[in-house]
Amino acid sequence: MRQYSCVAHVLGCVLLGFVGAASSSAQSVEARFSTEKTEYLVGEPVFVSLTISNKTAEPLWLEFQPPNLFLCGDFIVEVPGAAPADERRGCGFAGSCGRGLREVPPGRSTILRQLVNQQYRLRQGAYSLHAQTSIVVRKQNLFDAPKMDQLSVSDTLRIDVRPGHGDELESAFRPIVTQLNSLDLTRRADAAAAVSELAPPFLEDVLIELTKTQFAHSAIAALRKADTPKTRAALAQIALGGEDLMLRIEAIQNLGRTKDEAYLPTLFQLMGLDNNAIQNAAAVAAGTLGGATAVPRLSAFINARNGSARIAGTEGLGRTHAREAVPILIGLLLDSDSNVRQSAMSSLFLLTHYVAFDANKWADISTAESAASVHQRWVRWWESHWSTCEIHGMADCASPQPLD
Repeated sequence: MRQYSCVAHVLGCVLLGFVGAASSSAQSVEARFSTEKTEYLVGEPVFVSLTISNKTAEPLWLEFQPPNLFLCGDFIVEVPGAAPADERRGCGFAGSCGRGLREVPPGRSTILRQLVNQQYRLRQGAYSLHAQTSIVVRKQNLFDAPKMDQLSVSDTLRIDVRPGHGDELESAFRPIVTQLNSLDLTRRADAAAAVSELAPPFLEDVLIELTKTQFAHSAIAALRKADTPKTRAALAQIALGGEDLMLRIEAIQNLGRTKDEAYLPTLFQLMGLDNNAIQNAAAVAAGTLGGATAVPRLSAFINARNGSARIAGTEGLGRTHAREAVPILIGLLLDSDSNVRQSAMSSLFLLTHYVAFDANKWADISTAESAASVHQRWVRWWESHWSTCEIHGMADCASPQPLD
């Protein structure tokens, strides 16, 4: 396998000159979208850049207002006909982008880049990239500072994507990999995002090294995406002995999504550790990876005296995509711990997409009496539907259906 060395003085080989784009101008600033070229390989990173130039003799502060405020980024890029890149794991949206104002020094320009591959998978073909945003110009780094100017920026950038031949894709990644040692933090972050998002198997060593940097979280997910024996082994190593608890949990979660059941014993081993967070992550990962095979081991957890262990087993059963997990979870609606009961009800919804409702709310199971009533409703439902109901996984999203 080829090895890539990272050097710091690389910007010259990457800033290839932006391919033509229309510019939008206001009295104080000028802005335009562009790509670095018009032809890409399948699996090659595609960046859209927004260049904003300050035409005044004083510093300016920019507030970006993209059309979709729920997407983190200062501008949006839409690619009709491209497949979405998101991996379906559960449903819903949460989080905050934490946008701030961006400074542009007098007479200078700033360049913002967005990795198109984080939203779309670009297969062979011709694509039109529709980029747009609105920019509010202020004289101070305050959102309530007087507005000096405002402009809308939009453009359609056309690219062609073709299959690579021989070592073409490796060659295309070589200048990107070198940016991982750039003195420019933004360039370094863009490079890390590109190699982590696309995770080509030939960069397995680079991805493993990235897990030792500030980009470790995305690099751990990339080890799963690269899906080579070496990257799966690296995930297991981090899961078993990493010094950072959060990175260990991240590795455990991704190990559970590798589809390599050879690592199921590793997850069972982690379930036995005396750490609630690791125990829970390992149980969920074991359910995801092992499916029905993991049900007996997860079921053993429901007899634990420790409520946290019972919750771990319950949540793991909810990820098994296994019919045999349902009656076990129904039984857990009678658990003495209300938190275990709540976890069982959530896991039953994950597997069946059914919920016991009282009026328009999920039925109350906070007391032993109310839980017993809900348990009986589930018992009756399961007796009638156990052989015909569809069993779901984390990639299935649907509104809860009433149990009766």
